[in-house]
Amino acid sequence: MKSDPLQKLAERLNSLSVDSFWDVGRFIVEKVLPYAKSNKLSEEELYRVLTSYPGFKFQPTLLKQCQMYFTYYPDLKRRRLPENFYFELATKVSDEEKRKDYEKESLQNKWTIAELRKKIREDVLTERESERTKFGFDLRNSNVWNFDVPDPRFGRSGYKGRIAGQIVANAIYHYTDHGAFIVDPFAGSGTLGDVIDKISYFGDRRYQMFDNEPSDDRIKQNNIFLTGIPVETNSVDYLFIDPPEEIYSGIEDLTVALSNFKMKFKTIFREANRVLKIGGKVSVVVAPDAGEAGVADYPFEVQRMFTDAGFRIAGKVYLPTRSARRFNYFEKKPLVAEMTEFITLEKQQEPQKAG
Repeated sequence: MKSDPLQKLAERLNSLSVDSFWDVGRFIVEKVLPYAKSNKLSEEELYRVLTSYPGFKFQPTLLKQCQMYFTYYPDLKRRRLPENFYFELATKVSDEEKRKDYEKESLQNKWTIAELRKKIREDVLTERESERTKFGFDLRNSNVWNFDVPDPRFGRSGYKGRIAGQIVANAIYHYTDHGAFIVDPFAGSGTLGDVIDKISYFGDRRYQMFDNEPSDDRIKQNNIFLTGIPVETNSVDYLFIDPPEEIYSGIEDLTVALSNFKMKFKTIFREANRVLKIGGKVSVVVAPDAGEAGVADYPFEVQRMFTDAGFRIAGKVYLPTRSARRFNYFEKKPLVAEMTEFITLEKQQEPQKAG
C-alpha cells in the first residue's frame, strides 16, 4: 500500500495537545506548509485534505488561527503577557501596529484577557462607525461578512432570496474601481442597483441588472439559461452572481446533484467568461450542502470551473447563515452547512495562439 506523507503529518499533528495552539501552529508552519508548497497544494486544499482523515480533531478555521498565532509570535516564550493574550491578538487583530499597541497597553494597564477583548471590541465598533460615516455603509476588512439584519435601504423587504445589501456594498468596494461597469444577471429585488444609487461613494459606477422576473423598471427581463447575458463581449468590469435556487437539487444521490449543478452552472460560467474584460472580476455566492449521501461541495466546483479556465482567485469571503433545521442530540445526522462562500475570481490575460 502506497505511503501517504500528508496522512503521517496529519497523525503527528493530531497527537499535539488542543491546549497548545502555539505548538500546533509551529508544526503547521515548519512541517506541514513546506510539504504543501513542494506539492503545489493551496492552503485551502491542504486543510481540506487534513480534515478529511478519519479522527482528525482540528477544524480548518482553528488550524488557520494556530498558523497565524505562530507566524505573528514565533518568539512567544520570550514575551511578557500570558499566552492566551497573544492568541487573541493574532486571531482578532490583523494590523501589526495595532497588535503592538494592544500588547503595550495590556502591560501598562495590567489588563485581564476580558479587558483586552472588551477594548478590541470597542475599537472595532468605533472603526466601523467611522467607516459607515465616511462610506455610507458598514465596511468589512476581514474575510467574514456577518450581517444579521439587512440594511433596509437596499432591496425589497420580504423578497424571497434577498441578499443583505451590505454584502453587495462591500463587494463593490473591494472588487471594483471608480467608473466600473457592473452587471447583475440575477438581480432579484434590485439590491445592487439600490446600493449604487443610494451610496454616493459608488456614484460613478455604471450598472445593468437582469432577471427572469423583473421586480422594478431598472431590471430588464432576461433568462440567462436561454439567452445568455445580453451585453457585449469583453465589456464588463465586474459580475455579481447570486444564482437562483433552481441550479441546486436535493443530494439524496450526490453524483446526480453535482452533475446537475455543474451542467446548469456551465452556462453561467460561459457567459461570465465571455462578457468580462481581461482583469475583470466575477463574484459568486454559493454554499455547500450536506445530507445522508455526503457533502455536495458546490463552492469547490465553481472555483475549479473558473480556475481551470485560467481565472485566478481574487478573494474568498465567508457569509454566516442560520439554518432553520434543528439538531436532534439523540440521533446522528449530517452536520448542517451554515457558511455560504463568496468567491471572487479574476479573468487573466488570454493565452497567445501559437503560430
